[in-house]
Formats: sequence, structure tokens, C-alpha cells
Amino acid sequence: MKFLYIHGLGSDAQSRKYLNLKEYFADQFDFSCLEWKNDDNIEEMLNLAEKDLSQFENVILFGDSTGANFAWQLREKRKANGQNSILIVSSPLLDLSKRISDFEFPETLKPFMKKIDHPAGMMIIAPTEDEIIDHSFVIENQFPNTQILKINDTHRLPKFKEYLPEIEKYIDSKNK
Repeated sequence: MKFLYIHGLGSDAQSRKYLNLKEYFADQFDFSCLEWKNDDNIEEMLNLAEKDLSQFENVILFGDSTGANFAWQLREKRKANGQNSILIVSSPLLDLSKRISDFEFPETLKPFMKKIDHPAGMMIIAPTEDEIIDHSFVIENQFPNTQILKINDTHRLPKFKEYLPEIEKYIDSKNK
């Protein structure tokens, strides 16, 4: 099964979370990382990723922070074409207005960000101590077919390895 990781702002394929996932799941999945930069045309990249993934009936999409928004968009593109995806997001930036960080979000990326009001059909890893994004909307609500893993952690998820068994359980439950 194909596993596509989409990193967050300022990260790349050397993301600690991506490397942790690859190590934990070892030979279970065919891993790749969609690397993007602030000045990339994200829409084009997502269209290319969708085309590359079209040969797979079911894929795992994992998006972190800003990458979670892109992973959701890619899942929606696949869904529109009748293809299944298991979506997992961590510290997700589902809505730019939920940012609480004082550093400016790159203007070049703003046009590619979608406001996701109904984050249904996914696993959300939502840190309660996130200093970048306010996740109260996600934590305080329930969404259809969505598992919310509310964790006492910060945006960068230093305890990420502790969540890997829960991620595995979620993937297994969707893979039946």
C-alpha cells in the first residue's frame, strides 16, 4: 500500500515525524514524501500527486500542519475520482484564521489554503498545547467518521512516537 507524507511549513523529507513513520511501519508500506516549498504552485503539485496515485485503489495520506490542509485537498481530489484514501493529519492547519502564532504565514501559500469547516472521515492528532494553531474547534466538536486523538503535546509533537500505535490501529481499522 502507498503511504504519502506531506510535511509542514519549513520542513522536508527529513521531517522527524516522516522518519518515525517509516521506521515504525518499516516494510509495511511504500513510502514517499511530497516535498514543497513556499513558492511552489501547490495546486499543480497536488494534481501531479493525484495523477501519480491514480494507479492505487487505496492510499494512506498523512499531512502535518500546513501539509494536513494539502493532504485533505488531495483526498478530496481522489474522492471526486472514486478513489479511496485513508487520511491522517497531525497539528492540522484546517483554517488560517485558527493560527495563533505571531510569525507571518507566507503570502505565497495563502491562495492554496482551503478553509476546512467539516473535517470528516479522518484521524486528527490534535495537540492541546499547540502554540501555533488553536485546535479547540476540532477538540470540542464531533465530526462524522472522524477519530480525534486529543494529546497533551505541542505543535511539533515531540512525543510523536507515542502516537504511532494509535495511528497503526486507525490504519488497520480502515484497511478491513
